[in-house]
Amino acid sequence: MNTTQITDGFDLDTTRLSVYLRDVIPGYSGELSIRRFRGGQSNPTFLLTTGEKRYVLRKKPPGALLPSAHAIEREYRIIIAWQKATSSLR
Repeated sequence: MNTTQITDGFDLDTTRLSVYLRDVIPGYSGELSIRRFRGGQSNPTFLLTTGEKRYVLRKKPPGALLPSAHAIEREYRIIIAWQKATSSLR
């Protein structure tokens, strides 16, 4: 995977994020490690690793944004709808 250390402006509070993830992801445990994916994404994308588990986190970029730009919420709704649609196929 093509990842890099997190650069200035993308600092994430790993302690706070880890507490949140423990609350929302069943079976989440272990020390959290975060790296940023390289590439041209307009929304920064991070690889989260805990033990043998890996997760992907996308977030809006830092700074002032246009109201319709970087619609992470729309991405979330699409992913959830896709998961629901494909889970019925299993």
